[in-house]
Parts: sequence; C-alpha cells; structure tokens
Amino acid sequence: MPRVILFLIVVCIPQAAWADWFQAQSRNFTVYSQGSAAKAQEFAAKLERFNYVLRTYHNVTAPPPPNRLRVFLLGGTEAVARMAGAPGSAIAGYYVPTARGAFLVGTSSRPSRARRTRDGHVTGLTVDSENILLHEFTHHFMYQYFPAAYPTWYSEGFAEFWGQTAFLPNDVVEVGRPAEGRFQTFHSLGWLPLERLLRTHNYAELGGADLFLLYAEGWLFVRYAFQHADVKRQLDEYLNLINRGVSYEEATRRAFPNLDQLNSRLFDYAHRSRFEVLTLPFRHIEVGPIEVRQLRPAEEAMFPYDIRLSQGYPAREAQDFADDVRAAAAPYPDDPYALEILMEAEHLAGNDERALATAEHLLGIDPRNGRALAVKGLVAVAALRAAQSTDHAAWNAARQPLEQAIQAAPSDAVVLSAYYQGFRAQGILPPPEAQNALYNAMLLAPSDSELRYMVARDFEERRMIPEAIAIIRPNAYTAPDDGHESPAERRRRERREQAARRAGREVHESALEMLNRLTARLSGDDQESAAAPEGDSGSASGGDAGSASGD
Repeated sequence: MPRVILFLIVVCIPQAAWADWFQAQSRNFTVYSQGSAAKAQEFAAKLERFNYVLRTYHNVTAPPPPNRLRVFLLGGTEAVARMAGAPGSAIAGYYVPTARGAFLVGTSSRPSRARRTRDGHVTGLTVDSENILLHEFTHHFMYQYFPAAYPTWYSEGFAEFWGQTAFLPNDVVEVGRPAEGRFQTFHSLGWLPLERLLRTHNYAELGGADLFLLYAEGWLFVRYAFQHADVKRQLDEYLNLINRGVSYEEATRRAFPNLDQLNSRLFDYAHRSRFEVLTLPFRHIEVGPIEVRQLRPAEEAMFPYDIRLSQGYPAREAQDFADDVRAAAAPYPDDPYALEILMEAEHLAGNDERALATAEHLLGIDPRNGRALAVKGLVAVAALRAAQSTDHAAWNAARQPLEQAIQAAPSDAVVLSAYYQGFRAQGILPPPEAQNALYNAMLLAPSDSELRYMVARDFEERRMIPEAIAIIRPNAYTAPDDGHESPAERRRRERREQAARRAGREVHESALEMLNRLTARLSGDDQESAAAPEGDSGSASGGDAGSASGD
C-alpha cells in the first residue's frame, strides 16, 4: 500500500456504522476501535511492544516523537477500502504521514481472503489484519527515524519482513516468520526478474500482477539478506549509492555484479519448504499505562472527515467537502473537535469569513487552541496580501496570532508551518526563527512531501544549495523519471496534475525537477559536496538501524 493516499473521493458512511467507538491512549499511540474497549486496549499494548522491539533491535536511541501515532481500526477490510476511496479493492490497511499528524487505518477483524479474477489472477491475499497494521507501522518507524530515498520494493519488503513479527508468552518475540500470503503470489503470478525489481522506483512503474510481485519479492529479498551477510553488504551498498544520487540502474550494476546468480538464488529461496525464524527473548517489555474511554458522539461523527482532511482531496471538491463537514458538525456547535475539523475545511475551501468565525468560537472554548490561532493569523495575512499592503506594522500585528499559536502548540507541524507561511505571504524571506519553525515541522512529519519541498526552497533562497539538495533528494528519487517525456506528454501530465491538485497545496515543480535544477547550479567540487555523507543521509543502509538485512 502506498505510504501516502492522495486525492480520495468523499466517503459517505451512515451514522450507525460508526457507533460504539473506543479510544485507547498509551505512551506512543492513540487507538480508535469499533465495538470493544478491550480490543482498543489490547492493540495499543501490542503496538507498544512492537515499537519497543523495533527500537531495540535497530538501536534507536532518539526520543520518541512528541505526537502519538493515531490508529483507526475499522469494522472490516471493506470499510478500510471505502475509507481509502477504493471500494471493492484489496486494500486492507494503509499509512498516511502528513503535517496534520501521521495515522494508520486498518482492521482487527478476521483475516482477508484471497480472491481471483476471471483470468485467474490473485486480487487479494490471505493475510492477518494485525500483521497488516504492523507492516504499516513499520513504514512510520522507518521514515520517522531514517528518512531517505528508498525504492518502493525495499520499503515494502522491509515493512513486510517486520510486519510478520509474532509475540509469544513471557515477552518472547519471533521475527523473520514466513509471509504465507506472498508465497501464494509466487505460485499464482510467477516471478519478476530481479533486475527489473531493483530498477523500479515506485508503484507507478508497475501494474497488474507485477505490483503484487513487487511486494512479494521485496519481502523475499529483505528476508534473504537477513540471513546472508554477502547479500546484506550488497544491499547496503545499493541503498547508499541511491542516496548519493546514483541512478537506480547504475546502483544495481555496481552493487550486484552477480545479478543473474542472485536472481537464481532468490528464485530457489522462494520455493523452499522451511524457513528459520529468529527468537528474541526480552527480559521485560514495559507497555506502560493505557487509558480507555468511549468516544463522544461528535468524535464518532467527525473522525471520518478528520481522516479525509489528512488523506487529501482535489481542490475542485473543497467547497462540496466543506458543505458536508458543515452539515455533519451542525449537531455539535460547541464541541472543540467538531469545530476544529469544520474550521480547517472552511479554510481550505477559501471560506475565510466562516473559517475565522469558527476559529473565534473555538478560541472562546479553548483559548490556547494552536490551530485556531493559526487560522486566525493566516486569514489576517491573506487579507493583507490581497490588499497588497506594504504596512509593516499591520503585517506584524496580523502575525501575532501565529506567534501565539507556536507558543501554544510547539509540536504541531501545521502550526509551525503556518508561522513560516505568515512571512511568505508578505513576500519577504522569513527570519531565522520562522525558518527554524518550518524545519522543525519537517522533522515532526519527515514524510510530508510539501513540507520537505518548502524547506528545500527556503534553503535555496538562502543560497544553501547542498543543504537543499540533501532535503529534496529522498522525494526526488522515489518519483518516476519523466525525463523521457515529449513536450506534449509533459503538458498533458501537468494538466492532469493541476486538475487533481490537493486543496491547500500550491502548484510547483516536482521534487525531481527541483533536484535536477539545483544540481545544475553546482559544478565540479560543488556537486560532490552536495551529496550528503552516508552517515548523514538518513538512509537505512550501510548496516545501520534502518536496514532489515541484519546479520
């Protein structure tokens, strides 16, 4: 499943379908589960154990993120697919990392079943729903602590490897368990040549059966490297080369000189009958306190719209979406959560008067609501920009709510980036404190592509070109290479992208276009300095914490 779900259609869900929801809040997670308080509490505890295992095995000593990861456990895989905007699909779980706050959507219901199309292709897999959520959390862990350029096959293989983790009694943990559903893929769909897998940037370059094979062979490769030190070293070199700016084709050639032989080894490995697992005995895995409560009616009614705000929707749907949110929030005129969702929807639709009125009402209930203060400031600076004001005192006054917002919510990436945007709206280079706020927003949401672009653009304007390149590179090298496009094809693509532009997002060059342009500004030694050192690139390579190919 893609790490980021974009441009999804409105999900209309009857109120009764969202009844009896519970929230379980632990140190690092907030789990929302339908139907059972015990289910929410049990899964929050499982996630805490899994987080502990990943941090310990990969030697992560950095403090945990200040914001809890939210997890929504829907009633079944069909509900997950509908929420993803793809009803009837095989989607059973997904991860959305944005500035609004990363979250997982999945289910704790019975495993999904394999389905076949009339031509015999597998469209679904027999997989455990909780393993899917562990898979999706692994994406979050990987990009939170090791943001870098990862080929999609590796990102999915890494997540699938750790997603099979099992928790036994007495804090015994098994890793490296076989992914049975992926063996079904090999038996049903055949084999994707390893050379093609290694040169694939992302999902867009594959389709049909090959997309399922990307997941299966990605898992198999990571699983094989986990046991074979020679392949582990080659895999580390491959990832390091990619993060130094080497093309996927060249990285494949240099890191895997024996590619045909390795392809044969992996093919044989895929058809073996037994797999060894690694048992990790822990003295004690401390879960910590978990608080459970039933959701308020307003929370049950509004959280599907909260998810939708993070998933994104085309700008052309913004007014209709705001109308839907306004109707849903009407029964809860004084609920802070409902007001916050409504305020944001109105603001993204350009309904500034309504957004400001909702923000003021929310501040009357919660005077230190950071996002309400941010919207108040953004509406004020937008008015000055529309009037082409050159009154510096007026601009400073308009930004006061933004200053109050970052004091009230210093760990909210939305608020931090809004403070920065308050200066951009004036058409001036934001001061260092605003630059720091934007950079901290990116650290809080390292997989938000828009934040990463904004930071790179800021660095470029300050003539910090090597730093800008290091920031944008992880996004650029996971995008399809459109260098082969004809002018007409490029114009058609740009028209499609404009039509699908997300509400609240500006139109700008792609990450790959930015990287190529920045690289062109450098010459000779400057280009060498632009390549971030291996240890600083954040890549899960070189045998460090992010690589699942451990010895």
